[in-house]
Amino acid sequence: VNDTTNTISVNLAGVTDTAGNAGVSTATSANYTVDTRPADTTGPTATIILADSALTVGETTTVTIRFSEPVTGFDASDVVLTNANGTLGTLTANADGKTWTATFTPTANVNDTTNTISVNLTGVTDTAGNAGVGTASSSNYTVDTRPADTTGPTATITLADSALTVGETTTVTIRFNEPVTGFANDDIVLTDANGTLSTLTPNADRTVWTATFT
Repeated sequence: VNDTTNTISVNLAGVTDTAGNAGVSTATSANYTVDTRPADTTGPTATIILADSALTVGETTTVTIRFSEPVTGFDASDVVLTNANGTLGTLTANADGKTWTATFTPTANVNDTTNTISVNLTGVTDTAGNAGVGTASSSNYTVDTRPADTTGPTATITLADSALTVGETTTVTIRFNEPVTGFANDDIVLTDANGTLSTLTPNADRTVWTATFT
């Protein structure tokens, strides 16, 4: 219990003296305090929850930061967004002194499956003056704010040597603007090439192919 206003009273109406006179009203002690709670020696902890854990183009979500007990000293500088891929709006405190909410806006044109929001607990204290320890982190959430892909790939074709003579060959590089599938030698048009092309070799991300032109 923690209570600063306490008294003990006696109902005098039920008490008589030796002459038979009953008491009147009540008698009350002076006020005393009771604080029998265990000593508070540990700092606050926190949980961080995003209402939406899969953010896409145009979306925002509400972030709720809930401490285990009322705290002081908490503000935006205690929020760590290093791995967040986004920004956090103004924090709004709940009346209970334990809960804060804010709007999270993901970074544009990002595709990242590993993101977290954290709180540095060392900058936060409870009402007994105990500072938090370490950090609290949200569960992982995903951010994919790339614009919808509605256009096909384009390509540039370059020859290492643009003036071929007797006995020469040259490397042909075909570079696409994004990774592609289905590309093979039968997609090459050599009608006006005056030569032949060896088997195409792709790079690891399938954006660049090379071959020898004879």
